[in-house]
Amino acid sequence: MDTKIISIFNNKGGVGKTTTIFNLSASLAAAGKNVLIIDFDPQCNLSLITIGYQELANYLEQSTQYPLARTIRAYAQSYVQNQIPKVYTYRPKYTNLLCSLEKGKINEHEIFMKDSFFENQNIIKNQVIDVVLGDFWLNRHADSLDVGKDLTLGIGLRRFLIPSLLVNTLKEEGKEYDYVLIDLPPAFNTLVRSALYCSDYFLVPCTADLFSAYCITLIGAMLPKFIDEWNLGERSYKESNSFDNFIPSKGKPKFGGWIYNGFDSIKFTSLRQRKETVIDEIHLNNVQEKVANQLIPQLREKIPYQCVPDFVDSEPIAKIEDLNNGASHIQHLNLPLKYLAMTKKPNKTSRKWSDSQQGLMDRMNKEYDSLAQHIINKF
Repeated sequence: MDTKIISIFNNKGGVGKTTTIFNLSASLAAAGKNVLIIDFDPQCNLSLITIGYQELANYLEQSTQYPLARTIRAYAQSYVQNQIPKVYTYRPKYTNLLCSLEKGKINEHEIFMKDSFFENQNIIKNQVIDVVLGDFWLNRHADSLDVGKDLTLGIGLRRFLIPSLLVNTLKEEGKEYDYVLIDLPPAFNTLVRSALYCSDYFLVPCTADLFSAYCITLIGAMLPKFIDEWNLGERSYKESNSFDNFIPSKGKPKFGGWIYNGFDSIKFTSLRQRKETVIDEIHLNNVQEKVANQLIPQLREKIPYQCVPDFVDSEPIAKIEDLNNGASHIQHLNLPLKYLAMTKKPNKTSRKWSDSQQGLMDRMNKEYDSLAQHIINKF
């Protein structure tokens, strides 16, 4: 199986990296793809939204049986300390929840599904979607990675490839995936470097604000530097490891496009077509201008491989509107938008979604499905 590793990255926080991965993974799995999501952010937001607060707390606990917990730490720390690494993967909480629902009945979470949901319930049981949980310990791991020695001298390049090594270990155990999605902290630290070096592609979510446009320019300035330092280390490494094909295959992430998140829209024709509000359209145009005139040219000119594929331009590959109170329900129920849109009763106080909210969720569910199909067809 040809596994594609995709990092969702922006050094700006609050742009929707975690929710993008959560919802995109559900759309990819619904399209029949095997999906692994890796929480490589010490904030652990992706872990919280996929399995829940109490469950994460349980898996973070260390004991005689689990001295390095049951998170990514169990693999990463064991690897860097030359011990046998262990990978723990879990099914998202919602997969078990949805498979247990009965038609016409409300469960303890006050979820009541539309009849159309049950036509596909068995498909959910057979979906392959797993998560490797994050850990606050990743902060210490980031501090231990030495750019000067491990990276540029080529002495510890594999220490920067933990996500790829983890995926390879799972493959050896018989767990293969079509897509691996990596959630990252809002920074340019060594965790981000590590994930990008492992990735085939990276996607950049942006929101409707001035800061997103500014951060686009920073990515164009920093990524070529990251690649130069990897190439320097790779050259040193190959001098004494000329037959190793693994290291030369890494350090070549490609820009897969950007995603416009968190904007508002309005109807603008009698056919109920929609467009961004005036101010959000201004922000959209600002980001597009930075992508077209700064990010893409910098990546093409300063990086020695084709970092920007021919199918990529300045247009966003997906437009995800602000979900309003739908976003809080996604977090509360640990339920991706794909299935939240199929609920009739979101909670005790509100017995029915409003028509506008239902329409918004349906549109954005289709947008995530379209994004998943774009990735399947292009990446």
